[in-house]
Amino acid sequence: RYPVRRHANSLPYTLGGITLASFLLLVATGIYLAQFYDPGSVEDAHASAFYITTEPFLGKLIRSLHYWLAAAFVVTLVLHMVRAFAAGAFKAPREFVWLTGVLLWALGGAAMYTGTVLKADQEAIEAIEHNNEVADLFGFIGFWFSADFTDNVAQLVRLYIAHVSIVPLLIVIVLALHLMLIKRHGISPLPIGTAAEVRERERTEPEVPFSSHLRHIGLWSLVLLGVVLIIAGLFPTALGPQGVEGIEVTKPPWYFLWLYQPESWFGLDALWIFSAALFVGFLLVPLMDRSPERDPRRRPFWVAFGALVLIAWLVLTIVGATTEVAQHIEME
Repeated sequence: RYPVRRHANSLPYTLGGITLASFLLLVATGIYLAQFYDPGSVEDAHASAFYITTEPFLGKLIRSLHYWLAAAFVVTLVLHMVRAFAAGAFKAPREFVWLTGVLLWALGGAAMYTGTVLKADQEAIEAIEHNNEVADLFGFIGFWFSADFTDNVAQLVRLYIAHVSIVPLLIVIVLALHLMLIKRHGISPLPIGTAAEVRERERTEPEVPFSSHLRHIGLWSLVLLGVVLIIAGLFPTALGPQGVEGIEVTKPPWYFLWLYQPESWFGLDALWIFSAALFVGFLLVPLMDRSPERDPRRRPFWVAFGALVLIAWLVLTIVGATTEVAQHIEME
């Protein structure tokens, strides 16, 4: 009872569904990992992460699968947003579809961060120290994220609770609203041609059953799962030694590397300033590009601007990966 336009079965228009499948697989693998994880202290957390890697049935594979599924979640989500931006899918009447998608992007970042710290190796400890330093910058506003919020429950326990309950719950709520809005307004049309031609195509393009769309999403999700399984088998997730406080000898995971060099240039303030600027910029997209045109060839300025932002993100990620380790916290 919910038909979709025929182009919805193409790969670019199934990326959102593939991202959703990645999230569901992350939940499934996360439930398995949670049976063996102990966040009581840094020592317990690291020991349980090591135990997962060595003892339970398929523990090493499931942990690696969880890690690489998170990477797939990030990649497919970014590609989905790129497609939506290039196709003008944020234009009326779908502005709130875009806005809920931006919220999902931000919540995905929160999930990635809280998952990073749970292994309690050196990379994780340095991530927690950065969290505490940024929280101190905000004073009272940032106290909830700091180690000073309570002495009764360890900070790692609170981050674990955020990772397995608070953030996933928020993702589910926003995702439900996102899907409701898509059902209300329909999948965005193919953006080729003038605004009038796009509207006419949206009205006359043949429809296919929603079950057909689900089948295509399912098939591509199986392909993704197969690729991730191969990668997880060939490149198991590493676990460093238990983290030591007060030193900085690692870099953040690849999905946060784009912030590494700005932090070297401008200090810890760069972490929240650059992140907030990107988040607010995404939120303002429907207000900035208000023309009725969807065809990227008819929106050269905004498409070029979006491409510039994407290139800057890629360049900063590469620079962050190749530069020498810097002592950011000691610098402050």
